[in-house]
Amino acid sequence: MVTSGVEVAPKRVLIVKLSSLGDLVHALPTIHCLKVGLPATITWVVNAVYAPLLRYAVDVDEVIPFDRQRPVRGLWGVVRELRRRDFDLVIDLTGLFKSALISRLARGRLCLGPSHARELSWLFYQRQVGSNELDRHAVERYLDVVGALEVKDGDRVFPLTFPSSSLAVDGTRSVVVLIPSARWPTKLWPAASFADVAGRLRQDGIQVVMVGGELPTAEDPLAKVEGVVDLRGRTSLAELGGILQRADLVIANDTGPMHVAAALGRRVIALMGPTDPRRTGPYGTGHQVLSTYPSCSPCFSKVCRNPAGQVCLQDMRPAEVYAAAVAMLNDRSGNQGQGSEGRAPLPP
Repeated sequence: MVTSGVEVAPKRVLIVKLSSLGDLVHALPTIHCLKVGLPATITWVVNAVYAPLLRYAVDVDEVIPFDRQRPVRGLWGVVRELRRRDFDLVIDLTGLFKSALISRLARGRLCLGPSHARELSWLFYQRQVGSNELDRHAVERYLDVVGALEVKDGDRVFPLTFPSSSLAVDGTRSVVVLIPSARWPTKLWPAASFADVAGRLRQDGIQVVMVGGELPTAEDPLAKVEGVVDLRGRTSLAELGGILQRADLVIANDTGPMHVAAALGRRVIALMGPTDPRRTGPYGTGHQVLSTYPSCSPCFSKVCRNPAGQVCLQDMRPAEVYAAAVAMLNDRSGNQGQGSEGRAPLPP
């Protein structure tokens, strides 16, 4: 079969998806389908900070890092590397100017981009694919390219394998990993609430590990919870993956490591407010999304404009999150349902 003059079943494919951590994870099922269905050698251009993650993605044959700290030099360094190779197909999974420019400068035989592309990026594509419907999970949106290429749409799998981590995990008790950080201020459940849940879990004899974010400060209420292993700001991506791989449960804000945990098959309680779980909730089965769901949510804003304050997360009680955690730890079947939403029942 031929698509715009290029055989479908190309032997060498370039993926351009620069960031963010969660988006990279969401693209992995698409890469798996391309790898199995074509099959092809997969090269991926990614922001240098995330390159270590893709080195543990078994379907990716080659990673080319882009240095976004030096954008001009980084761009031309990437382009030089790409032009040493001969790509049959180039796929921009981002749809922004920078990613589209890199895609076109790679000089592949066919350059594809998403139909919802912005920043005039569509000018660089030979063909746009997929639907403009954005109220779908990111995993499904990225898979549009699989359908456009008439590649078999296989299982939604995330082939990530990290080295085992021995960091502060003794292997004899249940492990709950807390991820209290997030890139947006509006995605943050209060640190004091995380500390409350951590204290309750520790009283139950559960091992609690914290990861992600910056190094803790002396004023941080999370730093004052006795018996919690605090690895915030102290792990590489590989070490983070190894810790998440060991978790029995992960409680997290809407952040990249949360999606890594879901991809690794860990059960997740996702605390969400300004974003839409239909688009970026934990993907797969066995997860639970908690929010107060006010009328202003999802607002997709980094700044809360609700005169009453950020009720979507501030009003979520630690007792509810703790009760949901206990229920999920006690339910070893993991059959919580994909992205089940709402408030967890309080214990009697």
